[in-house]
Order: sequence, then structure tokens, then C-alpha cells
Amino acid sequence: MDTEQLRTAIALTEHRTVNRTAAALGLSPSSISDRIRRLEGELGAPLFTRDRTGMHPTMAGRAYLAGAGEALAALDAAAEQLHAAPGLVVGAQASIADELLPAVLDDLRRTRPDLQVHLRPDPDRDRLLDALDRDEIDVAILLDAGERVGDLGFARHASALEYLDVREVPMTVVVSPDHRLLGHPVTMQEIAQTGGLIGREARCSFWMATKRWLGPHTDLTAVGGLAQVRDWVATGRGIALLPEFTVHADLSSRRLAQLDVNAPPLQLRLIWREDHEDANALRHLLYALTQA
Repeated sequence: MDTEQLRTAIALTEHRTVNRTAAALGLSPSSISDRIRRLEGELGAPLFTRDRTGMHPTMAGRAYLAGAGEALAALDAAAEQLHAAPGLVVGAQASIADELLPAVLDDLRRTRPDLQVHLRPDPDRDRLLDALDRDEIDVAILLDAGERVGDLGFARHASALEYLDVREVPMTVVVSPDHRLLGHPVTMQEIAQTGGLIGREARCSFWMATKRWLGPHTDLTAVGGLAQVRDWVATGRGIALLPEFTVHADLSSRRLAQLDVNAPPLQLRLIWREDHEDANALRHLLYALTQA
């Protein structure tokens, strides 16, 4: 069935006369009449009655065209969605979403201004990786290190994953402003021997980074959230290895001090499934992002 014939019949019920319908659609009156005759012929039933005043929908014709109008609206909506700008669902750990992700998404929008990016923050890394496995997100953004996903210390995922590193995330060792290790270069070994190291909890990326750089047997005390870690350090109750972005305000205000030590960075890592339905396009898109 020709949908243009249906649209013409629906327009005729709205404009009520052949002449007004022809004017609205930019067609001749004879074209309107011809389309209606052909549609009725295909249906095998009249949709309109004819008299000297024009064409009027029958009761059955009005009901049919109302249903046809809803069907056409659904088809139009589906076509719109089909041709809409591509969308990318990005899952990110809440701890990095506020500080690091806006710049990444800005770069992504510059790289692909037509791309619709939908952000899904989650504080739990495992839930993000599970969402990746279930195709609920296209890309996960995590803090990691090493040559494989999970080398930082978190459990590796069952699915085969690919990744690209967007940028380094500088790390720093912070202490109270009067700490005895300030004022001269120190090594990671000296920090480990000093003791009093604190962190959020064992599943935290910053905790894993401390274990990675100082050794798996380094004694760490969990003190709760990031705010608690900074409070403990500020009052001289511990030393912490943290990303610079989490403490820049405390360092600027001199509430915390930074040790002179070479702290290896973490990587802001984009992770996706190798068997993603559009993995090749995704790979090129994300590679372009790393060059932005």
C-alpha cells in the first residue's frame, strides 16, 4: 500500500474539501481524487462518500484513517530514530566523573559533534564492568595501570576487552604541613618504611595504586571516604597516595603538603568489549579522542 495515498486520505479528512487538501499538499485536485480512488480500490471498500459539496469520510472510513494515522506516526518516529545522530553510552566511576570526565567528553564532542553522549556514573567499578558485559553501556571509563585491563589490582573481567588510555592521571603523596619527610626528596621505599599509610578501602583505585607502587604487603588502614582520608592526613594521622585532582584545593590552601617523590601516574582508560556490535567504528572514534 502506498503510504502517500494514506497520507492524502488523512489530509482530506482534516481539510474537508479536495481543493483545500490539494492546496495544503501542493497537488492538483485531480491528483487528490485519483489517490483516494486508488486507495479505495486497494482496500476494496469506500472511505468517502461523494456529493455536490465534496467528499466526506464514511463512519468506517473515519475509524480506519484514524488508526492509519497512528500507524504512520509510529513509522515516522521509527524513521526519525533510525536517522538520528549516533549515541554512545559511557559508564564512569563517580570518583572521576566530576573532575576528569567533563574534559574528556568535551574532547569527544569536538571530535564527533554529531555524537550524542549519555553518561552513566556509578561508584562501583564491578557494576560498570557488568553493565559493559550486558551491553547496557558502550564504554567504561576507569582508572587503571599496566598492560592489561585490571593490572591495577581489580578483578579481570570474563569478556574480552579492549582499551585505550586517554591521558595520565598524576598521583601525589600527601602529608600534614609539618611532616618530617617534607623539605627533601624521598623514595617510595622510605614512605613505605615510615608507615601510617591510609586509604579509603581495599576496592578503591587509590588503595590499589598504593599497593602497586609500594608493594603488596604494605600496611594500609582504611578510614572511609576520600574526605575522611584528607582529614586524617591534614591532622597528621597518616600519609596517603592520591590523584592530584582530588587534593589540589587542599594543596593550594596548604591544608595538605606534597612530598618530593616520584609517584607513578595512573591511566584514565577507556574500555569496551571486543565483540561490541560496532567495535571497529568505536575503536576509531576513541582513538581519535586520544589524539584530540
